[in-house]
Amino acid sequence: MNFYAVLPMWRDSSKRITIHNEEDVEVGFIGRKYKNKWDKLIQTSSLPIGRKINVYGENKAHVIDIQEQSFKSNLLKMKWDVSLTHADQVNQYLLEDKTKISTNPRMVYSKNDKEYLLKKEMFNRVCEVQVDNQVCAKISIEKKIPLSLKISYLAEDVDLSVVELLGIYYIITLTY
Repeated sequence: MNFYAVLPMWRDSSKRITIHNEEDVEVGFIGRKYKNKWDKLIQTSSLPIGRKINVYGENKAHVIDIQEQSFKSNLLKMKWDVSLTHADQVNQYLLEDKTKISTNPRMVYSKNDKEYLLKKEMFNRVCEVQVDNQVCAKISIEKKIPLSLKISYLAEDVDLSVVELLGIYYIITLTY
């Protein structure tokens, strides 16, 4: 199954990013959020202090809210709390940055006793999602301007929704 999305040109934009399926029907959205206008002003300024990346999104079955952890816990490596609501049940998961070289970003998403590794390759413009050393999903860049994405599920038993995949990919894009 394939899904498509177009990321905004401006990195600090809070514009909703719609997710479409193969029949061009909107199935969900994600977007960047700010706490208030003061927070947005600080985030969009050229000052490198106080930068926080928070993302929200939803589709018919899931609502996702990704919040960056506190400054103290992010001193060594970046971490995000992922809150996923499904059928009025809220689950908390963890997204950690495992990047060693900034041209080769790696994120680990821990969900239901599984660790999903998201590896973004700079030169072939593909982000692979692996679980147990098997590629289960792939996010590829279709067009550079505007940044058009294609999200492909390669395995049938993937426990990640398209909103989770695109939300984590959006965080990787904003961070690196």
